[in-house]
Amino acid sequence: MPDDFYAAAKRAGNPSTGVLAGSGQASTEDAVFNLGPEIGAQRHDPASYLNKGGTMKVVKVPSIKRLVAKSPGFAKKGLSTYKLDLLALCGFGCTYCSSNKGNYLRANRERFADLAEDQVGDRLYPDTSGNVMYTWPDVISKLEMQISQRGPSFGEGHTLVFSMLTDGFSPLLVGDGTTEKALTLIMEGTRFRVRVLTKNAVVGSDRWIRFFQRWPGRFVVGLSLGTQDRSWAKMVEVGTSSPQARLKATKRLQDAGIPTFGMLCPVFPDAMSGGSLEALVDAINPQVCEHVWVEPYNDRGNWQTVRDGYVPGTSGYVWFDKVYGGPKRMDLWSRYATDLFFRVAAKARAEGWIHKLRYLLYEGDITAADAPDFGNLEGVLLQDPPNKDGTSRNPSIAALQSAGAS
Repeated sequence: MPDDFYAAAKRAGNPSTGVLAGSGQASTEDAVFNLGPEIGAQRHDPASYLNKGGTMKVVKVPSIKRLVAKSPGFAKKGLSTYKLDLLALCGFGCTYCSSNKGNYLRANRERFADLAEDQVGDRLYPDTSGNVMYTWPDVISKLEMQISQRGPSFGEGHTLVFSMLTDGFSPLLVGDGTTEKALTLIMEGTRFRVRVLTKNAVVGSDRWIRFFQRWPGRFVVGLSLGTQDRSWAKMVEVGTSSPQARLKATKRLQDAGIPTFGMLCPVFPDAMSGGSLEALVDAINPQVCEHVWVEPYNDRGNWQTVRDGYVPGTSGYVWFDKVYGGPKRMDLWSRYATDLFFRVAAKARAEGWIHKLRYLLYEGDITAADAPDFGNLEGVLLQDPPNKDGTSRNPSIAALQSAGAS
């Protein structure tokens, strides 16, 4: 891929508007990355990088003041204490992504739509337009300034996630060198350990493996996925590398001695049929991973968008309609979330890696009938706000906490 991916992309599209042109049919690994003998070898075809809308419209928006910031939400998940995002809205279009409705984009919704209209001629919104990407054009200079203002011990003893709300390995950032520049600044100017969290299989390429190896122990890399169904992923995780490419990248990282973690988030109900769940867990090689995070789907006001990624009448489509389509059936969600934990935990105990399990549970809707299946809550990280005494607001879960403490 050319060094200046952005310039090449604009040449392929409209140089005055920043619209990236393409066919609208190819996912990232098919269009941008040649996942053959070397995962992530770049094709010189930036015109093919796009989402299902047919074009990816890049809108420049004002960047935030502090790029490296504390991440209390991810600290509660055990993932990181700090975070670094390089974009306001990334180049992937996962329909279940909560960032599209997050506080930052919600607060700037109309302001950024104004900028989109000024720059690309369309009034675009992140939660309704699947083909828009918000970039911070001065991200590297701002990161340099922030690091220069801190001492050499900045980040010591802390983990920084790259990234929390967006994907730092969005193809645009990888292609124009922004990703490498940002990570090099972090490596050379701070003491953070960096947790790379991405859906881009390029991290398993020879080039990026060599990059991670330059700083032994400073990186731990994970590729999030919740299924091995390529067709489903193409519909729901728009523009990302296929599950197979992500798994292949994970294996290459592990074979090269790069620390990895599992991120099975979210695992949807239809991905649990038969032995599919156990096969998915096996595919990430949990014995080699430092930790394994698992999470059920949690509705962020986007259930209809996620449902529509399924073919009507299929089990996934029907499940979403049953749970959320009429009077909510959160008892069905509770059973699914409980079954997911029970099966993963049983496998982890049998294989000796239960100490690595981090099951992310927003426990408010777990029913009294299902709660006992969580046992002593080993491997569970409760995510809902607790009572003042630290116990769960769900009385059935609080009872498990009390029993474990006695």
